[in-house]
Amino acid sequence: MDIAVTWNVRAARGDWPIVSSDLALDNPLKSAVMVSLFTDRVAPQQPSSDDTAAGIASPSGPIGTASADRRGWWGDAFADLPIGSRLWQLRRAVKVGTRAIPREIEDICREALQWLVTDGVATSVTVSAWWNATVRTMAEFSVTITEPGNSSPRVFKFSWAWEGLT
Repeated sequence: MDIAVTWNVRAARGDWPIVSSDLALDNPLKSAVMVSLFTDRVAPQQPSSDDTAAGIASPSGPIGTASADRRGWWGDAFADLPIGSRLWQLRRAVKVGTRAIPREIEDICREALQWLVTDGVATSVTVSAWWNATVRTMAEFSVTITEPGNSSPRVFKFSWAWEGLT
């Protein structure tokens, strides 16, 4: 077992729940997925063409400018591979068309979860994203992970809200 992480979509933050005066426990794979997806990964110096297509910019300007906040965890300065994901960048993304942001969510999640395959925790990771049918400012996505020696994949479903997005 591992420490449980609960996600609050509207507050856009995770928390460690307390049960009987102790940290709640949960499946280690679920905890790894939560940390991988919802920890802020440092943004690249230059946005990719997909980032640009999705309208991604940092809070203080386009990624790659001197004033841009690239966020991330300070410990990543000493790591070969940063932890977390760049989902935080989508919070200020501009909705252009119906596929650019869901496609970017898929790319960002695959990037954040690739270590599961590289380290042998999973044999495959598949991500699918789409806009919520009733709340158009909410994207939903599922992550399907197949573990070695297990024929039944684990599916995790998430949603991500954009405030004021039209």
